[in-house]
Parts: sequence; structure tokens; C-alpha cells
Amino acid sequence: MDVLLSTRTAPESVAARPVEAFLAELLEAEAHRWADLPHATSLVGDLRHAVLGGGKRLRPTFCHWGHVGATGTDPGEIGVRLGAALELVHTFALVHDDVMDGSPTRRGAPSAHARLADRHAHHGWRGEPRRFAEGMAVLVGDLAFALAQRLVSELPVQVHRSWHAMCSELVLGQYLDLRGAADGDRDAGYATMVSTLKSGRYTVVRPLQLGAALAGALDRLEPVYAAYGEPLGEAFQLRDDLLGVFGDPAVTGKPAGDDLREGKPTLLLALTTQRAPDSARPVIERIGRADLTDADIVTIAELAWSTGAVDEVDLRIEAAVERSRAALGHPELDAAAAPALYALTEAAAWRDR
Repeated sequence: MDVLLSTRTAPESVAARPVEAFLAELLEAEAHRWADLPHATSLVGDLRHAVLGGGKRLRPTFCHWGHVGATGTDPGEIGVRLGAALELVHTFALVHDDVMDGSPTRRGAPSAHARLADRHAHHGWRGEPRRFAEGMAVLVGDLAFALAQRLVSELPVQVHRSWHAMCSELVLGQYLDLRGAADGDRDAGYATMVSTLKSGRYTVVRPLQLGAALAGALDRLEPVYAAYGEPLGEAFQLRDDLLGVFGDPAVTGKPAGDDLREGKPTLLLALTTQRAPDSARPVIERIGRADLTDADIVTIAELAWSTGAVDEVDLRIEAAVERSRAALGHPELDAAAAPALYALTEAAAWRDR
């Protein structure tokens, strides 16, 4: 496979297609493995729907180009296996996140727990549909995580340090996200820390470093990929925060305003809260509460614009992208990866979904 980009090849597609094919084969084999166990194929089928139902495949893509940046060469089958593990742990995070947030949709379709609740109702099963559905969705995510761990256990030991760090950061970030929403934390520094751990680092930095580790070049490229990936991860999450309030649900696949309903500790919300006039305090105080209305969400979105919070977030994204691109000139980075990584800054920072 040619690792260099042509004018017709997006950097995502180089990694995404083989990873998706691998995941389809893996899940088919897993269904056959448990075929004699009652209902097990249904669990695997739910996981298959969650894994292969769409997605940008950014994490396998960054892992792929992280290896190219270390060696100038394609990682081959072993890179596909690591990319598949990354996509499985991402599925684990999304399915659990939807349960925690009560999100009804994901990627323009019912989320895993919403689909399971419908199935419970359709069959007239006993018990509470919501409790059943959320419990089963947690198990779908758990199976994804178990399969990801199995794949990584078969990879060279040098990838394990970055892998385990990423998994711990992801869990800690999600914990702090939930805690911040419950506390009503509106501190900008706290919001930045949460976004770094929960999304930015595991989307960009760790996949890049895993690609380098696969090549035996982690010590050499770890600081390079941190310099490129940390600001890009920040930009990725800041863009996500904007889409969570202003994104078109037909494009994002998620309802607009969910972050406000949950009271998520985001920089956008922190800045809006700090700058809002006293007259807006009653609606600001309802963020994250059950009585927040659709009209309140429109009001808060307007406040984000009128206070300059949106402009401030956009400026931070632009500055972060410039810092990322500046890191691509590092002499330790193989030139074969630079065009793809440059293009990926645009795909991650200015996406519309």
C-alpha cells in the first residue's frame, strides 16, 4: 500500500477501509464462536451495529500515520489490528457515554440503549424497559472493551504502556465530566482538563504515539506527537463543544443542546457563564437541570454569541491548529506523514459532525 497521499486519497480512507474490513471479520468470527450459547449472537449483533454503523475512524487514522511518521512505511496487518482495537475502545466509550447522558441518538440513528428499549417493548418482555436497555447497552460496551484488550494483548509489548495510559485517561476524563456536570462546575481550566482527558488526548495524541510504539520509536517521537497532538486534540474537543450547541442534528446525528441539558463542563459554557449579564442568571442557573426548556437552549446559544464566547472558542481553535501544524516541521518526523497530518488538522478541527 502506498503511504503517500495523492490528490484523490483522503488520509482517513487509507486506514479506515482495512480496519472496517477487519472489524467485520472479527465480529462475524465472534458470533460463530458463541453460536451455541443462547442469545449471545444478539449481543454480538448489537456490538456490530454500534461498531460498523458509521464514524470518522480518526483514531485508527492517527495511529496509521503515527507509524508512517516514525518509519515512512505502512504498518501493515499489525497496524490494522491496533486500529481495530482503537475503534472498539471508542465504541465502548460512545455506548457507555450515551447511557450516562441518556442520549437517544448516535450517528443519526437510535443509540444502543434506545434500540434495546424498543426491542424490550416490541417483545413485551418483563421488567422495566429502561433498566433492561441501559444494562444491556453497558454489556455491549463491555464486550467492545474486552475485544479491544484481547487484540492489544497479542501486539508487541512496547504498545502496552501508551495503550493503558489512554484507557485510564479516558475513564478519568469521563468521571470528571460527570462530576463537573453534577457540581455545576463552570471553571474554564476544569473544562479544558476534562476535554483533554476525555476526548482530545485519546483521539489524537495516544493513537499517534501508539503508531510510533508499534514501530519501536516511541521514545524518539513521543514529545513530537505530543507537540502536534495536544493542541489538535484541544481543537477537536472545542469544535465538538460548538457542534453540541450549534450543530445541525441532520449532520451531527445527535440532538443539539444535549451538552446544555446535561450541564457539561465545556469551555464554551464556562466563557458564556462568566460573561453573561446579571439579567441572564436565571436561565444560566437552569443549565443541567430538568426544567431547562428548548427556549432556554436558544437563549443560552444567543448568549454564547452575544458575549463573544463563540468567537473566543473559534480563536482558540485557530491558535491550536497553528501550533499543531508548526510541530510538523520537526526533523524527527518522516516527511511521508506530513501531508496527511497537515490535512488531518483540518478534518479534526473544522469538521461539521
